[in-house]
Amino acid sequence: MTRKNTKTTRRKSALKSVRRTAPRKAAPSSIASIAAQLPTVTAKQIKTAKKKFVEDIISRGEAAPLGKLLSPGATHEITGYEADGTPILKRKRFSMR
Repeated sequence: MTRKNTKTTRRKSALKSVRRTAPRKAAPSSIASIAAQLPTVTAKQIKTAKKKFVEDIISRGEAAPLGKLLSPGATHEITGYEADGTPILKRKRFSMR
């Protein structure tokens, strides 16, 4: 005959003890956020940055005219032109290189 184990085991509670912490204090309002410390950007700066971005994409050969097959390195398609002659680009895919 086999003997039953008379030792009783204690099981740990399935629920973990909840640690109670004090609520976090809000940051003092006298300290400005990092975004608030950045200089403001003018409309002229935004337009210049957009134009440079488009020119860089075209100079690297990452843009193709509308209706042409995109080469493996091309990611954008020229869909039209702005009044000042800047091409309007539309992203077609990520690079295949």
